[in-house]
Amino acid sequence: MKFKFAALPLMLASAVVSAEQYNSFTDADYENRDYNGADVDTLSVQSQYYFGALETLGPRKEFNYILPVTNIYGGVSSIDAGPFEDEVVTFGGEYYTGQWKLFGEFNDIYSTNVYSAGAGFLFSPNLLAEVEAQKVEDEDTVLFVRGQYNHQLSGTDYIGFTAEIDDGFDYRSISSKYFTALSGGQYFTAELGLTDTDGADFYWNGGVEFYFNENTSVGAAYDELVEDYEINATHFFNRNVAAKVAYGSNRDFDDLDMFRIGVTVQL
Repeated sequence: MKFKFAALPLMLASAVVSAEQYNSFTDADYENRDYNGADVDTLSVQSQYYFGALETLGPRKEFNYILPVTNIYGGVSSIDAGPFEDEVVTFGGEYYTGQWKLFGEFNDIYSTNVYSAGAGFLFSPNLLAEVEAQKVEDEDTVLFVRGQYNHQLSGTDYIGFTAEIDDGFDYRSISSKYFTALSGGQYFTAELGLTDTDGADFYWNGGVEFYFNENTSVGAAYDELVEDYEINATHFFNRNVAAKVAYGSNRDFDDLDMFRIGVTVQL
């Protein structure tokens, strides 16, 4: 009995050590879409830095559903479609002080500027409410109200929900993510999103991912709005560097092939 009690702290310490901590995340991706010989190439780089360490839930790329940690981020995507070339630029940040959250973002999408800013309040570590104002160049400002709730299950397992609506009730969406640890050091996630917009069809998107261990996973995703589907895989060579690959197509365009390859660096 004494041995069992003495071993318990060592077991708890081992469980704590197994979780990795990261502050920064950088992704570089190349995507090619080929439709009947017409190519669209996209090269993108994006990075995000957190001013506090994020702790993994087991897999090196899985974290809590709500992350109340101050951060800054930015990215650029270059699109080459033959005669058409353009860039998409994004940068922004989130600042947390006590239970309050302030955030803002700027996007330059095909030479159209989009600005957004907002505030949020953490009623608890598992419940966040936000209000965001978004201004598209030459258009009226739109206000969005958003709520996030994390329902903690046993251990690190959770199911999270996000609901969003605009000030004119023209846009309504809800999404959810489920994460669970399986036996033998394996994990599983499932995501589902539903969107309803006035003047457009109701549509859904979703995906699943299975982790063989903390380093390697395979997944599949589908987006009904554009009718794209893909299968993908990720593998971490060590605690910092991962390779990603994906192949996809379109339900309506059998001749469309999408191939994506990328690298993730986590520090």
